[in-house]
Amino acid sequence: MRTFIAFTMTLCLLGGAWLLQGPAFFWPDRLDPSQGVFLSGLSAQLLGAGLLAIAGLGTMVIARAARGVRGAPTRGWQLRYFLLILLTLGLVSAAFSLGERGPNPDWRTPDNSASTS
Repeated sequence: MRTFIAFTMTLCLLGGAWLLQGPAFFWPDRLDPSQGVFLSGLSAQLLGAGLLAIAGLGTMVIARAARGVRGAPTRGWQLRYFLLILLTLGLVSAAFSLGERGPNPDWRTPDNSASTS
């Protein structure tokens, strides 16, 4: 589990740092890849900040586990963790809300010519 958390944190740190530069890219819709959201500038930076916040959440969990603390976390730790989760959700939601929805510029309809006789 620690390896998975470390891998996820590394991806979030690298991806978040890259997205803070504001590169433009298209995020296809999961159910319909011909549609999606174009993220650039501020929306890409908000998504990058959200990824960095996820890495911060992982850091909080790892630091608590490294201290060998048993039992329930303190009320203050839980409050900070909850607020960071809310911040993360807000940043990612704002990124996708500000992104431009539309057709995928790289979408091509599936080729059915092989099925014709």
